[in-house]
Parts: sequence; structure tokens; C-alpha cells
Amino acid sequence: MPREPSRLGPIAFSATLPWVSALVLLPGEFSHYRRWLELGADETALRIAVLSAIVSKTFVALLAIFALLALGSRFVSPRTLRIASLATSFFLLGFLGLDLELQTKTGNNIADYLPFLLDPETFRWAGQGFDAASSVLQVVGKLLLALLLAGLAGWAFERWTLRTSRRVGHVALSGLLAVTFLPLVATPFLIETAGAPGPLYHLNERMPWVWSAASGSGSTEMESSQLRAQEIYSRMFPKLAEPTNLAGLLTDRKPLRTPDIVVVVVESLRHDALHRETMPRLWAFSQRGARFDRHFATSNASHYGMFALLYGRSPLTYFATLESQEPPTLPTYLRTAGYSTHYVSCTNLAWRDMDRFMGAPHFVVERMGDSQFEICDQRVTSRVAALLEPGGRAPRFVLAFLMSTHFGYHYPDGVEPFRPSLPPPNALDLQAERDREALSNRYRNSAHHIDSLLGQMLDGIDLENTVVVITGDHGESLFDDGTIAHSSLLSEIQTRVPLVLSGPGIPEASTRSSPTDHSDLLPTLLARLGVGPESLENLPGRDLMREGARLGEDFVPLVHAKARRGGHDRLALVSRRYAYSIRLDPTTGALRFLGKLRADGRPSRQPMTREDGDRAIRWFDRYLDDLVIR
Repeated sequence: MPREPSRLGPIAFSATLPWVSALVLLPGEFSHYRRWLELGADETALRIAVLSAIVSKTFVALLAIFALLALGSRFVSPRTLRIASLATSFFLLGFLGLDLELQTKTGNNIADYLPFLLDPETFRWAGQGFDAASSVLQVVGKLLLALLLAGLAGWAFERWTLRTSRRVGHVALSGLLAVTFLPLVATPFLIETAGAPGPLYHLNERMPWVWSAASGSGSTEMESSQLRAQEIYSRMFPKLAEPTNLAGLLTDRKPLRTPDIVVVVVESLRHDALHRETMPRLWAFSQRGARFDRHFATSNASHYGMFALLYGRSPLTYFATLESQEPPTLPTYLRTAGYSTHYVSCTNLAWRDMDRFMGAPHFVVERMGDSQFEICDQRVTSRVAALLEPGGRAPRFVLAFLMSTHFGYHYPDGVEPFRPSLPPPNALDLQAERDREALSNRYRNSAHHIDSLLGQMLDGIDLENTVVVITGDHGESLFDDGTIAHSSLLSEIQTRVPLVLSGPGIPEASTRSSPTDHSDLLPTLLARLGVGPESLENLPGRDLMREGARLGEDFVPLVHAKARRGGHDRLALVSRRYAYSIRLDPTTGALRFLGKLRADGRPSRQPMTREDGDRAIRWFDRYLDDLVIR
């Protein structure tokens, strides 16, 4: 028997198996993205573009598989070729299936988690809240069914190619290859005609690798805003890379007063946790000073939020600042002013390079070593109160980081004022319709526990001579924006946190409702020490207690957190009424204006107006101008 037909059959089977498996799994994948993007029944063109983009993403990998199998067919037996096709299909489609499971629950794709599988602190922070065993079993079950159906189709195709002529068999395989190429060629055209770049860029960011991209902005106003924003970014781009040192600008600005300062950061503290029922002690304490009801953490993850607090600037400069070895502004200034600086928490600071600005020599670090956050946080707050006991000592700046409200939402056994409450949850087993209320109550129980610890700590502090700041490092979604936890969207619920200030120079019963963010804390604290406004004018933030401070139509910039340098930055400019989305490439200086953003962090379908474009460009120009320290 000629060699060619015997090789053609196994190639036909090996090519058909991954192709048909992907098609079997496609309806579930499309259904997820259709719900995520909230595609309407009348948006036929957009649905087709999304479907083509999803297929293209998978077929890019399938083409690589086809090429490897074709090359390998010359050197391996037909049996080995079939096994290789089965194995590569299993791992590729299993990877995509797990990605879909993660996206459905957490809002992040699998690529966001892969770099940290070997990070020793990953499960210290995440606990057992992301046990993938049940999700893996679900994905494997679906995949085995898809492979079974695909195997039958591949066997039938192989039998057919062996019965037909070699020429017809080659034509059939070429047709299969052409159909695989078709979505890759058609997707850019379909995206262009769909006229909705915001949802499609958002779709790209959900995928484990980016394939499709819209070349146009979809409307005249968006294209105009795109050009103007790009001009501003290109002009400012070289200046953004210049090293700066905010602490150096303040070294000769001596404080007039030196009260103790304590900044308590509560992990994943939602803005609505500051409520008279959920956190009654903190609610009552907020009447002693100022409460900021629309305060944002500048980002949706811990390392970016803490950076903004301690450096007093947007985390867009996070990696460049750390690489330049610039010291954190707030503790550095306070140490030169005679303060001792202390960091007290349960966490290991090696997480996301936070040790580079929250560890030694900037702080005396005390890590309370208990694996249970609810117990460890009690030790933290007790230690903070002890550090701030009055006595003949230098003034102290204490930064405390409480962890009980991290995902898993920890509190002592049996202390459940809010019911029904879930047992310790696994993120990948949660369902919005079934678990929302009980998950929310578990979170509120953990916040209530934190509240009792804060109350005990505040009882042991001389509040007349201590500036107290209580806030969160970021927010937390409990299915509010379609996800759980954080770090997935620049939604209001993932970025908005409480902010309470009390102490010397802070008026009582003061409430502010204009947008503020973590970069404002630095000038606000320095002003309480008596540093004059002329010394603070070069700082990006503003003194929130200053009379006549510009808080009217103001906006806050939110930066989507990254775990590693590289890739694009996602930026949102948000006020009480408007939100605009921009994507920046920090390597090339390229910019993509994505239009209006909804409060849940997803692209708005509302058309851009000229007024929207003018406002967004004005804000963007002001934001970049604040980043450049003169």
C-alpha cells in the first residue's frame, strides 16, 4: 500500500479531533462572553464579531497544532500521531476551559494567575479560597464529552479519506485548514463593521491571549478624542520616565507640630462597610473627625493602593518608581522630622514588591505570626495601641494592615451577627443567585469583627494628640459587578473605600462627598503637621481639609493593577457623574481612548458627545501634568 494514503488518514483524524472539540465547546464559551458583554438580541453584527473573535483566539492555537502534527507525521507512527493530537487537544482546550471557569467567578483570566503558582505567599494571601479541584473536575467532564464526540467525527473523517482518492482527501484537509483561517481573516473586518470598539477591547482583555483588535474608534467624537489624547500623551511621555523624588522636595520643610500618626489600612474594605450596623464603632468614631464618602483607593489591588498612600502619587508610575529606588515619601519625610516609623501586620511584604517601600529601612517591621487572620489582627491592633502609649519618646508613625476582610472573610467562630452566613467559601464554587446574600453576610461579619478590634485599639490611644486615618487598600466585589473579590475591574465597588480622619487640626462631624483618592493623604497629613501650602503645591494630591480646596467637578484617576511590568495600562478617570476609559502603552507611548465607562467597570454603550470628549481630554491633560514633578 502506498505510504501517502496511510499517512493521510491519521493526519485527517489528528486535525479533526481538536477542531471539532473546539466547536463542541464553543456555545458555552460564547454564552459566557455574550452575558459578560451584555449583548442585546438586536446586536447581530456585534454578536457575529464577538463570535468570530472567540473562534479566532482558539484557532490561532489550533493552527500551531496542525503545523506540528503535519511535520511530525513524517517521523512518528499513526498511533503516536493520534495520541499527540489527543494530548495537545486535551491540554489546550482544558486550559481554555479553566480560563472560562476562572473568568466566570473571579473576572480574571487564567493568565493573571499563572505567574504566581510558585509564589510562596500566594496561598498565604488567598488562603484556601481558590481551590480549583471542583472546577477542574467540571472542566474535565465537559472536555471528555467533547473529545468523545470529536473522536467519533475524526474516526469517520479518517475512514472517509482512506476510501476516497488521495486528491479528494487533500482537498478536504485543505478545506478544513481554510475554514480555520477564515475567522482570523474575517475578524478585523467584522469588528470594524460592528462599530463598538469599547466592548470588543474589553473582550480582548478577558481572553488569555489577545488576538483581535479594532482599528477604528467607532464614532467621530471618539476618533477626535483619540487623536487629542494621543497628542497629549506623546508630549508628556518622555517626562513621565524622568526620575523624581518627592521626599527630596520636602527635606527642608520642617513640621511645626509632631503628633503621633496612625494609618490603619483594612484589606478589601468596601465603601458600604462603613455603616452604623456593620461597623458601629468606626461609624461613631467618624463623627469625631472627617468622613469622605466618595473616596477611592486609586486602584483595585493592594500594592497599587498602598503605593498611592505612601508615595502620594498615582500608581501609574509604580514600576518606574521602584526601579529608580525612590524612597516612599511619607515615612521618609517623617523620619527626617524625628519620627520613628513602624509597620505592623500579619502579611509578608514580599507580595508584589511591597517590601521595597513598606519594609526596612523605611519601617521597623513587626509581623504578627498567626495563620488565622482574625487572631492575628487582634495582635496587630493590640500592638498598635502599645506603640502609641504616651511617654517620653519620639513621635511615632504607625502603619497597620488588617487582613480579616480578605477573601474568605475571617472572624471568630460563632460570632455571626449577620445571617445566613456561608462557611469559609471557595471562590470557584460560588454562584451569584444562590450565594449572594450569605456571602455578603459573611463579609459583613468579618468587617464587624474588624470594627470591634478598631474600637479596642482606639480606646487605648490618646486621640487628642494622635492623627488617626482609617481606610482600605481597595474595595471588594460580592457579585456587585458580576465578579467576586477584586483586581479584575475598575468598577466602583472594587476601588471605592471608606476614609475617616480624626485628630489635631481636623474638624469634627465633617463629611465630604466629592471624589478623593489615596494620593491626597500625603499632603493632608503634612498640612496637619503645619507644613505650609506653598511647600505642598508641587505634590500631585491636595490637602483635603484646606478651606476652598477645589473639590467641585473634580475627578479621580483609577489605574488597573498589574503584577509585573510590561503590557498596557488601563486607566479610568471618574467623577460623580462621568467615567472615561483609556488604555496606555508605557513602552511605545501609544494610547487608545475607549470612551465612556459604567460604574461596574464595563464599557458604556452610550455614544460619546463633544462635551464628553472635551471633558475627558481636559481631565487626562491635568492627570498627566500632575504626574510630572517639577
